[in-house]
Amino acid sequence: MSQQDNKDGTKKLTGTALFYSLIAKAKELDAIVLGRGDPDFDTPANIVEAANRAMQKDNLKPSPVEGLLDLRKAISERVKRINDIDVDPETDVVITNGGQEAIMLMVLASIGSIGDEMIVPEPNYSTYNDALEFAGGNKVGIPTLLENDFAVDPELVEQAVSDRSAALLLVSPNNPTASVIPAATMQKLVNIAERNDLIVLADDIYDQFIYDGGVHCSPQSLEAGKDRTLTLNAFSKAYAMTGWRLGWITGPSALMAKVKTIKASVSGPANVVAQHAGIEALTGPSDALEDMKARYVRRRQVVLDAFDSMGIKYGMPQGGQFIFGDVSHLGIDSVELAARILEEEQVLIYPGGAFAPDSKYYVRVTFLQPEAKLKEGLERMGKALSRMS
Repeated sequence: MSQQDNKDGTKKLTGTALFYSLIAKAKELDAIVLGRGDPDFDTPANIVEAANRAMQKDNLKPSPVEGLLDLRKAISERVKRINDIDVDPETDVVITNGGQEAIMLMVLASIGSIGDEMIVPEPNYSTYNDALEFAGGNKVGIPTLLENDFAVDPELVEQAVSDRSAALLLVSPNNPTASVIPAATMQKLVNIAERNDLIVLADDIYDQFIYDGGVHCSPQSLEAGKDRTLTLNAFSKAYAMTGWRLGWITGPSALMAKVKTIKASVSGPANVVAQHAGIEALTGPSDALEDMKARYVRRRQVVLDAFDSMGIKYGMPQGGQFIFGDVSHLGIDSVELAARILEEEQVLIYPGGAFAPDSKYYVRVTFLQPEAKLKEGLERMGKALSRMS
């Protein structure tokens, strides 16, 4: 939920609403942003040029609701090459207005009745909770622990299944914990979904950012998951295309027909110029992506070193673009902590409590700033924490 009641009856911001409130304050203060998940890189020039070419066409054709066929073909080739997922571009791919719309469409397609339950390893990305509330479903959260690097425990997932269970959410790498689900664990989780006839919602948006020799495994690539999994991805993270609002969902044709029907009613097709840019992103050179990944490896180490120096414990971030740290030794709720760091040092971090109620003493810090600015922001954060110790 985006709001909860204070003891005096007023509303306190939580989840997505809290994030946007902090972002607005950070803009007022011209703060160094170490919370939001937007890449600081420019969209590669070849992608921008493809959009320009599309806009200059005299006969630029509109897109069907599910997206341009050439883009859907490029996506089907991409998910086969990178994720080992086989999909028919004619029926099994829908282009969305970014990852956010993809989340809403997947949840709406999987929650069939009011009160249906979605099993959610926590902490997790707040928009899933917002979408689930909108759909009339109920979240069944299962905890993941720092001492286990926030690994998802299949036994806890099995115990969470009830006769109202409809879906299982698997985000790997996870946001905000940066944990990656190993292939053996993913197989167990998908087997649970198969035995209990659950739809799997797979979020692969960080699949290009895996560290320390880890391997990404998509549930839709597994035999038990291919006919029950809806998989989300987007262009924002891997291609620095956050503002282009372009993503996709893949899945079995029966589920994708539901996704397409809902999308037709909600928003219609994604921007056709952005879709032409997306074709270039997937079929053009990948030099910019490889450079981005190399820089993230270095920046990740900068944050790890800073957390160590500040005495912040963390689960080893195995993927993604962020680190989730335990600040309970300060004795300050992370919402208050984030507000104080923003006010005192003009640095924005995200409070962990916005991702799960049990994470109120955690913070998420991203490494989506140039290295010098990242170091400056972490130094300022350290100064603020030293005054609170």
